[in-house]
Amino acid sequence: ANVAMTCCPPDAVGYLAADHDDEGTVRSIDGIAYYQVGSGTNGLLICPDIWGWNGGRTRAIADDFAKKGLSVWVPKILPAFEGGTDGDGVSPSFSPKDRGSELGPLFQGDWAAAKAVGKLEAVVKAMKTAGVKKMCLLGFCYGCWSGMHLANTVDFVCCASCHPSLHIEGMVGGDPAAVAKGSKAPWALFPAGKAEAGGDPAMYDAEGEVMKALEEKFPGKNVTKRFEAVPHGFVTRGSIKENAITSGDEVTKAVQECLTDVCEFFAKRGMLRRNKAGLPPPPIKLRKARFGKVEKVEPDGRGLNLMLKAVKCEETEPGKTWEAVLGDDTGVVTFSLKSKEHADLCKAGSSVRVQNARVLMMKGFIRIIIDKWAVLKAADEPVDVDPKTDKDMSAVEYELA
Repeated sequence: ANVAMTCCPPDAVGYLAADHDDEGTVRSIDGIAYYQVGSGTNGLLICPDIWGWNGGRTRAIADDFAKKGLSVWVPKILPAFEGGTDGDGVSPSFSPKDRGSELGPLFQGDWAAAKAVGKLEAVVKAMKTAGVKKMCLLGFCYGCWSGMHLANTVDFVCCASCHPSLHIEGMVGGDPAAVAKGSKAPWALFPAGKAEAGGDPAMYDAEGEVMKALEEKFPGKNVTKRFEAVPHGFVTRGSIKENAITSGDEVTKAVQECLTDVCEFFAKRGMLRRNKAGLPPPPIKLRKARFGKVEKVEPDGRGLNLMLKAVKCEETEPGKTWEAVLGDDTGVVTFSLKSKEHADLCKAGSSVRVQNARVLMMKGFIRIIIDKWAVLKAADEPVDVDPKTDKDMSAVEYELA
């Protein structure tokens, strides 16, 4: 039976000639040819679109990932249709927009996911033989369909797809969400165009059935990001040359942004080193401050975090030093201040937040100081307590050794 729908939306980018000097080599295993570049124990399997292993910038992307530290493998898996492109997939002149319905019989026949998976598994075997210990996958368009099926049987660390075409599964009578749910690894999906305007379908968005199925399997580990301003196929086939169709700054920026997002996803899963991948250091995770109680303050106290209400503040040396008594529901303590700004915050009844303060013993008595490493600021919310003034931590005299 013919399937009327194509893998590519109507506005998809067509063929883009390979304009790149290959840095890898062509090899084969069990009769399956593949392009290989790079080395190491971390491997990347690239599942191409319907123009195959040498269409568009597929090999340029492979070479780039090799420079980032991955052993990259691009298999030739689609029996050629009308000669194909370099013997793989459809020919350069093929237009999915005009002839997409002709792909239906291929998806149900020679290009069926089950047949593609068998060939991909042969290449995975070659990757392992070559010393690859950990693998990730990157699928473009059709490559998401074959790649998602492969991820049901192969243990990848993580997988990603730019302008995915897993919806082919629905075209041939299957359930895309079920295939996604069977994946043994989390995915990052980057659909293109507006779903409601003929772009990649909404199944790939956060509330779509495919992403929900992946999240059910791997909660919080998947990523979805839609590139609305560019068409399906933009990463491998969107031309970034002047005067070319779908060219210009928008496409250039989107290609770079999407591939950076893929690198981020791979790096977070331990497949890439951030510095070698050209990624900035990860943002520092700030831990939420844990606040203690005044009664726990000791003579050697440092790194003190306290939420306090001011009892009083008095100037001890005009314009230079102040002493402020602050407390909570467990006691009060005296602060020795050298900043008028700090003193003004400690007027009776005001609430303050103290972080990373330390104790300075003065003649055997506890005083808390705010040095250059510490913070004393107005509290975000009022400290709703009556300071326990009958327990003054600064009234206890200590014998210092």
